[in-house]
Amino acid sequence: MRRLVLLVVSTALLLAACGGENASTLDGTSWDYFAYELGDGVVEVFPGTQPTLAFEGDVVSGSDGCNDFTGTYEISSGNMIEIGQLASTQRACEEDVMFQADVILSILGAVILYDKTSGDELFMRTGSADFLGYNRVSDE
Repeated sequence: MRRLVLLVVSTALLLAACGGENASTLDGTSWDYFAYELGDGVVEVFPGTQPTLAFEGDVVSGSDGCNDFTGTYEISSGNMIEIGQLASTQRACEEDVMFQADVILSILGAVILYDKTSGDELFMRTGSADFLGYNRVSDE
């Protein structure tokens, strides 16, 4: 009987660690973009732009530095995430800003997992190891 109780408690703790909290860890958070990786090095944010990312309920929204976007997201199995098709405004910006914007939307469309470090950084990762890096916006 003691083993059964221990097994039930261990299983409950494992399930809570794997899925219970993660479903809400992004909800209500806001992030400022700082860099991306496309396989050939980390590229920092283009000067004069401030891409953002925010999660509210099942909605993800933000800016790619040129255009605003919105869509839905779903978290499953720990830190696995799926971002649905994003709707975006269609402003034209200078070439370097547009390149950064295209990279951000492209990576967001391919994201399969996210990692939070110390609660202050968020990395949105693809299956090919490309990522977007964000810093948490303080709750002031």
